[in-house]
Amino acid sequence: MPLSYTWYTQQVIRETTDTVTIIFDTRGEDFQYLAGQFINLTLRIDGRPVTRSYSLSSAPGTDSAPAITVKKVTGGVMSSYITENAEAIHSWDVDGPYGAFTLDDDTSGYHHLVLLAGGSGITPLFSIARTVARQQPDTRITLLYASRSVPETIFKEALDNWEAQHNNIRIQYVLSKHTATADDPANIMTGRLNRIIIKKLIKQTISESTAPAHFFLCGPADLMKMHQESLTALGIPDTHVRHESFAVETTAPTIALPDNSQEVLLHYYEQSNLLEVLPGQTILAAALEERIPLPHSCQSGTCGRCAARLTQGAVHMQQNYALRKEDIDAGYVLLCQSFPLNNEVTVTIEE
Repeated sequence: MPLSYTWYTQQVIRETTDTVTIIFDTRGEDFQYLAGQFINLTLRIDGRPVTRSYSLSSAPGTDSAPAITVKKVTGGVMSSYITENAEAIHSWDVDGPYGAFTLDDDTSGYHHLVLLAGGSGITPLFSIARTVARQQPDTRITLLYASRSVPETIFKEALDNWEAQHNNIRIQYVLSKHTATADDPANIMTGRLNRIIIKKLIKQTISESTAPAHFFLCGPADLMKMHQESLTALGIPDTHVRHESFAVETTAPTIALPDNSQEVLLHYYEQSNLLEVLPGQTILAAALEERIPLPHSCQSGTCGRCAARLTQGAVHMQQNYALRKEDIDAGYVLLCQSFPLNNEVTVTIEE
């Protein structure tokens, strides 16, 4: 399971006017992660702790230190603080890594990797692409990257240099606010992505290689929805598609839940608490209502901070973007997404 660390700032890189990369100094701590995973950062902002999740943009085995890339979000407390004060932040409370948006253990099966990125969704895909390129240098890699303009395109210079150095890597930019000129390179398309354009680009991409394509999607939820619908319409099997949204929506339970309260036994540190979980209420919500300070952050099944081991009983876990198959097989659940199905549920938070 993930661990907690204190890291320090090694280097700050200003990628765009509102996007910054932080390269961390781990002080020699052994931090193992997979391309596509994320970490949780906790900083004190205006006197209170704030925690947010950020994808690792560094590539394990390629980059010597872990790094994240943060884009300022309108109204975003943490992203605004980091992008405005990065050079003045010396230490970071970190836990992780988390996330199942990762490559197969054996990357030899990726003959054609197609990456569909939107905005800051490029960050985990940048890690994934470079990891495959290192492990399988003959794999064909295609990146379709939707952004607003050239100056706002994260990693633009690095991506262009990377493409120029490899014959098997192709990058297509689609820029919604770009003003086209006669000097534009052929890989810049002006306009906003829609289903027709997406299908056209994907069909063209697939036709360039006889090898089956595997797709990795990351970006805003509405764009990912269009990508997924387009892939389905083109007959791409779900087994060849992995996706991660940077705006996960919390949905209502998709199965019938008990219509009466359930008792849940919660073990946390050296304390045991018997919770009354109301119909339609998650175990995390019930614990927070009882003022039990359980670790949590996103409450949407993404960050993994509320992971606990289910040792008895049954729960319905509505969404999961943090736990890997081996975690689930070991009995771990996300309390922010877990609804008790009977009165026999016992969960333990392991610190």
